[in-house]
Parts: sequence; structure tokens; C-alpha cells
Amino acid sequence: MNNTKIIVFDLYNTLIEITQQNHFFLQLFKKSKNGFGLKISAYLQCIMKNDIGNLKNMLPEDFSFLYSQNFSILEQELNSIHVYKETFGVLEDLKNDYRLFLISNLASPYKEPFFTNNLNQYFEKVIFSCDYGILKPNKEIFQEVEKITKNKASEILMIGDSLKSDIIGAKNMKWNYLKINRNTEISNKYEIKNLNEIRKHLKPSYINLQK
Repeated sequence: MNNTKIIVFDLYNTLIEITQQNHFFLQLFKKSKNGFGLKISAYLQCIMKNDIGNLKNMLPEDFSFLYSQNFSILEQELNSIHVYKETFGVLEDLKNDYRLFLISNLASPYKEPFFTNNLNQYFEKVIFSCDYGILKPNKEIFQEVEKITKNKASEILMIGDSLKSDIIGAKNMKWNYLKINRNTEISNKYEIKNLNEIRKHLKPSYINLQK
């Protein structure tokens, strides 16, 4: 990966984490009369592909009511969000040599910690699923980076924690990839324990993960 020029990060469980997960939007679904007329998978996709303002217009009235009634649960989650200790130092270092981008599947309220923690200062472009209406691993959301950079696939590295969304998504694009695996034993050569390990994979001597 010594020809890497672009590094694309996931957000949650890669750069930051929710230390007290309440699964706010799932709780709203369970408290609703009939799941807002949607199957759970369709509902969750809707949540992550639309801004909260649009959701309140799209979904039945009880969604807005339940959202307001249970807002403290969401606040508790957002207040528990923690930036991994190595995040700032690694981003500061990498920004000197690479163009940094971010692609994240999330519901719109979960964008806030990214900005309140000033993580936006490190990224050339931030792509949230709730703003673009597209979820990883759909190729279209990854193509947004290629449209901006005009770089070859072999010059782009994706870093994230999700096998399905981040790794398979990057693999389908023929990008390079590294999977964050903080909690279990490393079992694949493309896995890293934390962000500090990124640099060693960028050394000229390191074999391209795609080969």
C-alpha cells in the first residue's frame, strides 16, 4: 500500500464509540403502535438514509411524538460518546501526507459528536448516509470519493470496523482496506488493533493487501 494517497475512515467504532448504547431509534420502533407501518429492516434503513426533519414528515405522527417523548435517551447516548485516545494524534499525523475522507452510515443526530469534537478539521470531505440517502456497502457512496479525488482504486485505503459495510464495500471498489478489530484476537492480515497500526501498513515494504 505504499502508493496510497487517499485514506477513507469510518466513524463509529473506528474513530469514536458510544459507551452507553441505548439503541434509541430501535426503542422508538418497539414503542410504536405498529412499527410505523414498516418492517424493522426498512425502518432502520429509512432512519440512516434521511435527515431527522425529513423523517418527521415521512413517518406517521407517532414517530415525532415518541422522538420528543424519549429524547433524553438519545441525549444520554450522545453524551456517552468517547473519542478513542489515539484518534487525534493519528489523524494529525496522517493529514500531513494523505488526503483524508470519511464515509459513515448513521442516523442524523449522531453526526453531532463528530463536529463537537472538532474531528471535521482533519477531513477534506465528509459523507454521511443520512445526507446522501445511500448506505455502505453500496458502491455509489464510495464513488463520491473517487469523483472528488480522481485517484485510482489502488491509491485509496478504507479503514473501518464493519466487515460488510467497510471491508466488503472497499473490496468491491478494488480499494485497499484495513479492518479495526479492537475486541477480539487478530485473525486476518488486514486487521489492526487500533489506529496506531495504520502507519506500518503504509510502509513501502508492506505487501499490498489486495494481492
